[in-house]
Amino acid sequence: MSLIRKITGLLGREETQQKVSPREQRGAELLAHVVEMTDMRIADEGNYREVLLPAIKIARAYYEQSLDIVPGPVALDSEHFLLSRIFPSPEDIPSCLGRSLAVKNELPTYEAEAPRLYALLGVRIKQAPENKQVFTDHTVRSLALSPSRVRQTLKEAAFDSLLQSFANENLHYEKKLEQARAQYELLQAAGVTGHHAEEADVMQQGKTPPLVRAYLNKSADQVLSSLREWLYSPQHLMRISMNDGFLVQEGSKDEEEWRLPLMVTQDRRQWNVCLISFPVVMARKALKAEAHNHRFILI
Repeated sequence: MSLIRKITGLLGREETQQKVSPREQRGAELLAHVVEMTDMRIADEGNYREVLLPAIKIARAYYEQSLDIVPGPVALDSEHFLLSRIFPSPEDIPSCLGRSLAVKNELPTYEAEAPRLYALLGVRIKQAPENKQVFTDHTVRSLALSPSRVRQTLKEAAFDSLLQSFANENLHYEKKLEQARAQYELLQAAGVTGHHAEEADVMQQGKTPPLVRAYLNKSADQVLSSLREWLYSPQHLMRISMNDGFLVQEGSKDEEEWRLPLMVTQDRRQWNVCLISFPVVMARKALKAEAHNHRFILI
């Protein structure tokens, strides 16, 4: 039985799965996805659905609300005032697309579907001479056919990264366990004495040395509890703040202004972000003109 069918069966409708509501089906799919990415033992806990679903809802709602504040889209082939502020010269606009790993990798998927694409643009701010702030490292991520799809793609990427970071944390402990076991085996082979004798005896009895005992005693319900708390803190993986954003004005205070929110992600770099749109033909020409690949916004 697949994990998704097992979870659906917990709803009491395994034989009549067609009667499961779309909301219940989506919840079951999310649960299966979370379990597969973190720790399969969680599915053995009878209450894991009730424990995880509220936490999953909180985490996903946080990312959705955060991405909703990202302004745009701004058309790169327009005369919007924002373009002249964040791109030092007009040539930097096609260069931004041509150097983008996302455009290079994802454009073939979409270029036959629509004449225009949407994406996230991230820029960094640095201090130039005379204390002037300039935009640099223009980077494109998450191509899609609509602004809403860009936000959805980013939400899924952030949520998956949150799950992966939890799995990596467990993997870190497993590696520590392997190192500790190897260390104690070497001590045994060398003939330990004194305060090491008790620890060697622990290993001989097939028990866990004190260094890693806490991890091995981590039962499925403890993993479940830890995952719930992890999901309740989604801001540690990605945070988007309008208060820390950069204000870009067209002219005087009475004219149009945009505030680019600050995105802080797991790669420790900070990006001021907005949504953009551009013609497929523009991106295709930009790729042909550029051989250098730029950096990527890691989420």
